[in-house]
Amino acid sequence: FILLSLMFLVDYDLNKLVGNYGGPQLPLRYRFAATWAAREGPILLWVAWMALLATIWNKPFKNESNESTTMRLRLMNGFSLTLLLISWSMKPFELGDGSRGAGLNNLLQTDLMVIHPPLIFLAYSFCITLAMTAIAGLLTDTKGLKHRLVTIARPAFFFATLGIGLGGLWAYLILD
Repeated sequence: FILLSLMFLVDYDLNKLVGNYGGPQLPLRYRFAATWAAREGPILLWVAWMALLATIWNKPFKNESNESTTMRLRLMNGFSLTLLLISWSMKPFELGDGSRGAGLNNLLQTDLMVIHPPLIFLAYSFCITLAMTAIAGLLTDTKGLKHRLVTIARPAFFFATLGIGLGGLWAYLILD
């Protein structure tokens, strides 16, 4: 995701996606937002968020066994790998011929669209982490499972609420 974002930021139009959705006339923040104008960028963003959460929570939670921690991380990494393979099959780094596409849709050229998709995919990542923690806990040990789930559910709820709210505001302001 970072590499694809950098390609958009520097307007590397030899990349097919950048050629189709980017453009030197776009302000820097909208070039970054163009990263998720197609399907490949959001999936790579989701993988990046999942990797970040797996890194942050790579140690056992309070009252979590090592077996449960290992299973949780394997499930999270397996989900991330699946997303990565799906994204890779879409060829996000396919070379283009340097031609330009239609560019970033005018409806997406708002500050809210710079913020909304990353928040939504962060919320998705929290929800998947929550599900993987629950599955690992149910299959290995349930002691302290409620505490582990609440630890993840609180930020998940916060980011989902913020992301959906900003998306609703965008829809209200732009789509009328």
